[in-house]
Amino acid sequence: MISFDVLYYNNTNDTNDTNNTVFLSSSALFVKSNFPKVLSKGIDYYLAGLWEGDGYIVLPSIDIHGILKNTPCMCITANYKQLPLFKVFEHEFGGWIRYKTKENAIVWTITAKADLLKIVTLINGKIRSPKLYQFNLLIDYVNKIFPSVQLIKHPVDCSSFFENYWLAGFIDANGNFKIRYTKGSVNLQTGRKTKQRIALSFTIEQHKNHLITNSSFEPFMKNIADFFTVNLRTSKHSKVEYWLVEVSSLSFMQILVKYLSVYPLLTTKRNNYSDFSKAFHIILANQHQTPEGKKTLLSLKNGMNRQRTVYNWDHLN
Repeated sequence: MISFDVLYYNNTNDTNDTNNTVFLSSSALFVKSNFPKVLSKGIDYYLAGLWEGDGYIVLPSIDIHGILKNTPCMCITANYKQLPLFKVFEHEFGGWIRYKTKENAIVWTITAKADLLKIVTLINGKIRSPKLYQFNLLIDYVNKIFPSVQLIKHPVDCSSFFENYWLAGFIDANGNFKIRYTKGSVNLQTGRKTKQRIALSFTIEQHKNHLITNSSFEPFMKNIADFFTVNLRTSKHSKVEYWLVEVSSLSFMQILVKYLSVYPLLTTKRNNYSDFSKAFHIILANQHQTPEGKKTLLSLKNGMNRQRTVYNWDHLN
């Protein structure tokens, strides 16, 4: 297990007060770990899925004099707990990391021309969602500044999810694992009984439409729902609507278990999935009603997601 210490460089020159963002550089941040190579085969599809889940592009704009007004960049946002993994990405593929204090988030930002060429070339041809439109506009920019390269624009990738790491990256961005355990009880005042409930749930959510082009994510999300043989549904959080893929049936969940046994996760969700998988096999073996099974399930549930305090990063070694 990797232990890491984060030191923040408190310099007002590095802080943008308008968005409460602290910009970090290698001199401002120290993470006590090595920089191992991850996914020597498949990192291209993984990063494509991760970017399509939690990434965005800032495209170049030109003023009336034909001068570039802003620095084009490609970004992936994540919870600050993912820092060890994103330091690996920074080391392997360039870019830099900034820390957003209000959101408890980090943003891996790629702005250097050579780094943009590297990452765009890496994931080109692996994009599945309406985000392809902006990605292709970034290709136009890269082709303009590297006239000898001339990257080809590919259509939406339609390869089977079982063929590559794309879905693992997308799950690391937008997936969620839950163990539900409700103990049976009786209200002494009303006599009302609450039944014991033990269940598992895996969900993936995505905005209903692309925020820039307003293109619907429905066909894209339906492909994921079809992969898990479930119906595509909708959900709403804070008045924002999402497409929802939810897997709760054990038989359909075996598709998830089979996939992640071949294409494992890389973020802290890998830890949650490990506990989720243990619970899945306990229930599959019909051991969840035994005293020991119930005790184990409750322990797993209480240590997942927001309750998790220990993170294992051994897979980065």
